Amino acid sequence: MTAVYEGGIEMSYRIGAASTDGKVVNQHFGHADRFHIVELFPETGEYKYIETRKITPCCHGGEHDNSSFDAVISNLLDVQALLVSRVGDGAADYLEAKGLTVYQAPFPIEPLIKKIISDKLWEADQWREPAAG
Repeated sequence: MTAVYEGGIEMSYRIGAASTDGKVVNQHFGHADRFHIVELFPETGEYKYIETRKITPCCHGGEHDNSSFDAVISNLLDVQALLVSRVGDGAADYLEAKGLTVYQAPFPIEPLIKKIISDKLWEADQWREPAAG
């Protein structure tokens, strides 16, 4: 979770983008079958793609419960924020209660990441602190 730089350790944050192609946020949270993980380095303004994590979608024909949300969350424990095309109010409230910041942002991923960095959303929206790495 952290990168070591001369003079100390820099904190980093991770974002999960719900996307079928890794280019555009185009999946509803409940239907997402993968999240593309990007790591942000606030001190340098840099970011890098880490991996794509396949998950089991938590919504099945409109049916879901907290245990299905928990199964997704367990695959994203090192992630502080999610980018999704849509998310229901109940799901968003549950995810945020579990420490994830959720953004409905059906846009290309790279400009979103640059905007998150330029606006320092981890500070503005008070993302949870990353786990020590």
